This record gives sequence, C-alpha cells and structure tokens, in this order.
Amino acid sequence: MLFPSSNFFQTKRSISEIKAELLPAYFQVWAEMVATEELVLVDLNAGSGYEADGEKVAALQILETFQEAENARENEAKTLQLFLSDASKTNLEKLKQNLQNVSEEGEITPQLPENINLLNEPETAKTLLGLLQKVPGLVVADPFSYAQAQEILAQTLTEKNDDLFVLFDYKKLEKTFLAENPTVFLAQLFGEALPEIKAKFQLQQSPKRKEQLLLEQLENAFQEQEFYPLSFKINPPGKAGNAVYLFLAGKSIAHYFRAKEWLQTFSEFQEDGVPLFGVNLNYQPAAIPGFSNFLNKFSLENLTQELAGKKADFHYQTIREIYETHSFGTNYILANYVAAFRQLQKAEKVNLVDASNKKVLKITPEAVVFYRLHNK
Repeated sequence: MLFPSSNFFQTKRSISEIKAELLPAYFQVWAEMVATEELVLVDLNAGSGYEADGEKVAALQILETFQEAENARENEAKTLQLFLSDASKTNLEKLKQNLQNVSEEGEITPQLPENINLLNEPETAKTLLGLLQKVPGLVVADPFSYAQAQEILAQTLTEKNDDLFVLFDYKKLEKTFLAENPTVFLAQLFGEALPEIKAKFQLQQSPKRKEQLLLEQLENAFQEQEFYPLSFKINPPGKAGNAVYLFLAGKSIAHYFRAKEWLQTFSEFQEDGVPLFGVNLNYQPAAIPGFSNFLNKFSLENLTQELAGKKADFHYQTIREIYETHSFGTNYILANYVAAFRQLQKAEKVNLVDASNKKVLKITPEAVVFYRLHNK
C-alpha cells in the first residue's frame, strides 16, 4: 500500500499536487478490493496530461503501472480503461495531442492509445455511463469546476458500481452551494432538502461552524444516496489559504473500512489516539487533564463510556466485529476499540476471551468481549 511522504503536507500544495500524491495511492487500495476483471478510472480534471514539473498526471501513471503489473501477471485477469476530460478546451486539445500515438516512422497518428478515451464527445460520455452500469469505476473529480463534471457525478450517484474520489477547495463548494440556481450535482445530491440546508447554513454566524455544517450535510447526503462517505481536511501549513477536502465515497462498507485505514496513516491525532482525519489543523490538546471528552466529539473516554452500556448489542462479539458495526460515521479506528476494551477490562466491566472462552493474555482485535453480569 502506498502512502504520502511523511513531510508532504508540511509544504503548501496545490490541488493538482495533492491529487498527484494521493490518487495513485488510493487507486491501489481501491483496485485491490474490486474482484471483477474490468475496471474503469474516470478523471474529469486531467488537464493537459502533464503536471507543471513535466510528470504525467496521476491517471496516466496509474494506467502505466497497472499495465506493467498486468504484463508481469500480477493483475493477469484485470484490465483498466481510462476516461479523461477537463474544464479547459485548451487543455483537452493538448491532452489529445499528448496522447496521440507516434508511428515507427515518427509520424503522429490520430489514434489514442488503447484503453484511453476522451470525454469531449457526447458519444464517449454515453459509452462511459453505459459501462459504469456494468463495471466498477472510480470517478475522480473536482465537482465544482465545470458543468460536465457535475453532470457525470450527478448520474454516477444513481449507479451501484461507482466510487468517488472528490478533491475540492472548500470556498468553491461554498460559492456553488450559495448560488441562486443549484447545479445539477447539488440538486441531485441534496434533493428537496437543499433550501432547508441552505437556510440553516445562512443562519450560522461562525465561518468555522458554517464549514462544519456544510461538510456534515454533504456526508449525510451521500449516505442518503447509499454511499459510505469519508472526508479528510487538508489545511495549508501556517494560517494563510483555503482548506482543501478529499472526499471518498464508496458503495461498499468494505471499501469504507479500507479507505479509513488508509486515511488514518497520514492524519493528525488527538492526545488520546483518536485520529482527526486531517492535517495542519492546529489542534490544541485540552489544557485541563481529562477535559478532552467535553471538547472533542470523538474521544477515547466517550467511546469507552458508550461501549460500557452496549451489552445488549455487543455481548460475545469480537472487538473487530464491534468496530465494524459501531464505527461508521465516527473518527474511531480499530486501535481505539482495542484501547477502550482494555480500559473496560481493567474496570472489570468486561472479560476478554478467545474463541475457547479462555482469558486472552494479549488483547487483539480478535478477542471476544464478554460483558460481566453486573455490568448494566
């Protein structure tokens, strides 16, 4: 599994740079979870095909890596198709030129490489939408950049095979959200609730609370569309600049847990070990010991207290099973559940046993939780 370099976010990064760093890593996580023979990667903001430093954009690097692995028989049963587009017509023309094949005589031929398609033609977009009804796809986009990206994302909301890698500037989300006429994507996502959500947003005085509310509503809306969403906040180092959000939305709970496992590896953490799912957040631990459970929505102390009263729900389940049942929509990770049940065992609220009902010497996610009779 690939991860961003440890100091990557210590430098101010553009959205393009963040995407180039994170997308190949996440694609590997996503592709490992897909069991079908054919995969689709859609990049609706592919630019000209090259980054400012001359490197190929992430989608093209992913295809090359995938084909190399396929040739080495590591992915012998899988094929990958790319569908690329961009908001700029100039970029699209450059992208087409950069992708065109060169013959053995050095002449440029009009054909694009096999498995690469450009979405500048209506027929290609129609082909993509038909393919996504049958083949698992990862759709990569800034949903607030241009109309076609919004239209394709709106249509993918209704499909069962598509997962989303959405990377955007928060200020662009806010501007689009507050526009008098909603985009097709926001209309599809929020439905009839959009005016009410907008009214709640406008009543908020604090910019911080406005941002929290809008992201919460975004996650809720994706859940209504039967996705399992995760958001990750990327602040620039220091105090200047807008927040960027990576929003992962998958159609399977298994993808959600793999994405959560991946995101936590470069997240900042609270002092109690609960991840914040963000970087450069300027998080300040509570000045008063033990007060963090009042300041933080998700804290180890809050989790421990909640689990103590869940005998009816979780008696005789493994810690891993409890995590997979309980943690969706929270910042809690598997290690937090292990720590919480370790505390409950010390407090004699639970016993932790193995599959043979013998007390475990080392607490692992496979330990079975046996709530003690006196625990209410």
